Amino acid sequence: MESKGKIIRLGKNIKVTVISRVKHKKKDLSIHIAMSPLKNPSRFEWFVEKSTEIGISEITPLITKFSEKKKVNISRLNKIIISSMKQSNQFYLPKVNPITSFDEFLKLNKDYKLIAHLKNNNSFNNKSIGNKDKIVVMIGPEGGFSKEEILKANKEKIKEISFGKNRFRSETAGVFAVSIINNYKNL
Repeated sequence: MESKGKIIRLGKNIKVTVISRVKHKKKDLSIHIAMSPLKNPSRFEWFVEKSTEIGISEITPLITKFSEKKKVNISRLNKIIISSMKQSNQFYLPKVNPITSFDEFLKLNKDYKLIAHLKNNNSFNNKSIGNKDKIVVMIGPEGGFSKEEILKANKEKIKEISFGKNRFRSETAGVFAVSIINNYKNL
């Protein structure tokens, strides 16, 4: 909800009158990125900031076999999100989930999932996104996902995707995924 008001009285006991209110409709699209915390926390924070500006709905720090960092400061991430929301006129607070292991994430989340994997040829495009309103993209750490993790994902019918010929840093891959989904779904 966004409101416009008029200050009636300034001072210790400020008084404001509401002139108008606008209720913003929640987006039909839910973009959820599950990504391993990065060795350099500022890079993960950059991903959170930029993804919020673009329109992410949910973030899960994901612990994988090759994760070098196993902690994130959720309260700091929430502060970054609020700042990014203000800057980009977002009206709905993205959710930051607690750190979750790869195996636990596979069990918990039953939304439509994609897993970014360097060694496959399935392009990340409108066919991979389809007509889903809840899309989860799993992005590994700097070393990518292990072979075992990819096999587990395949067993759960999670679709492998590639971001093309370029090899992105994890945080860039996250922002790229949010951008592509948001752009495709908002055309």
